[in-house]
Amino acid sequence: MPVETVWAKSRSGEILDASSSGGLFGMLGRAVVDSGGLVVGAAFVDGCKRVEHTIAEDYEALLVLQRSKYVQSSVGSDVYSQVGKALRGGRKVLFVGTACQVAGMRNYLGRLADSDLFLSVDVICHGAPSPLLWERWVKHVASLEGAEIDEVNFRSKTTGWSSYSVLYYVRTEKGASRVRGGRYGDDWYMRAFLDNVSLRPSCFGCAAKRSCGSDVTLGDFWGFADLHSEIDSTKGVSAVLCNTEKGVAAVHAVLDGADHGVATYGEVLAGNPALEASVEPHPQRSAFMAALVDGSTIESMMRRWSFEDTFWSRVKRKLKRVLKG
Repeated sequence: MPVETVWAKSRSGEILDASSSGGLFGMLGRAVVDSGGLVVGAAFVDGCKRVEHTIAEDYEALLVLQRSKYVQSSVGSDVYSQVGKALRGGRKVLFVGTACQVAGMRNYLGRLADSDLFLSVDVICHGAPSPLLWERWVKHVASLEGAEIDEVNFRSKTTGWSSYSVLYYVRTEKGASRVRGGRYGDDWYMRAFLDNVSLRPSCFGCAAKRSCGSDVTLGDFWGFADLHSEIDSTKGVSAVLCNTEKGVAAVHAVLDGADHGVATYGEVLAGNPALEASVEPHPQRSAFMAALVDGSTIESMMRRWSFEDTFWSRVKRKLKRVLKG
């Protein structure tokens, strides 16, 4: 169980708008950058075709690490070595990733992971989708637009926090920006992800959930509006689980810049079953992944697997769980 659980929402409109939920990662990141430290997190690279962990040392680079990326991120050997070098040099490091990535970084650092200079944050994780599927999907979207994808926002709040949209930004030859996308339920890639057909095998029996050694766990506080109807949650609220005293200290150091309050672990778990439980694979996952590896086009896979019925059934079930909680 966490040492302390709170809900929080940044008072900075800039941070809130740039975040998928309540902006706590952005606030923690800015505090580390202000101290002269490093922030390590997932970023789109190579024209948004891949996701890699990169290092931020200023606000501009930190912005790239904010928002959810529903793609498996790779953590290169140079990232591990730079984190270790920074800590040995007396600089603070904030590392954010999935529970398995946090466990990997902590294992690499050894005793350095327990240093007051190192803060590890894991995100509540549904699972890590196939990088190959994402690369093919981005190329498919780009072909429809006749231009390369310049930016992706998996969690745009233009249609609200709980009914978020997936947006793809295209930069034309004349420098103008064009946007494609809509509500997440209308996005085939997101339906495949949430229907558990594109996740890596280890996600169906995750050994790192609630045991990765992270100082803080962050996620969306789904169901918050039913608990606190008096608080405006239209732009998102973060669920913040402080797992260690180090995590408590780091969170409390930034809470003055946020609306916040006490929460319970059970309240967070009610809207986030993936906090503890691994998801079940889609019945046709093996066939789906085989088609992907064999080189099937996105168009043919979309015709074969639409995920529409199963996706909306899953959404209804989740909503029922949240409302009951």
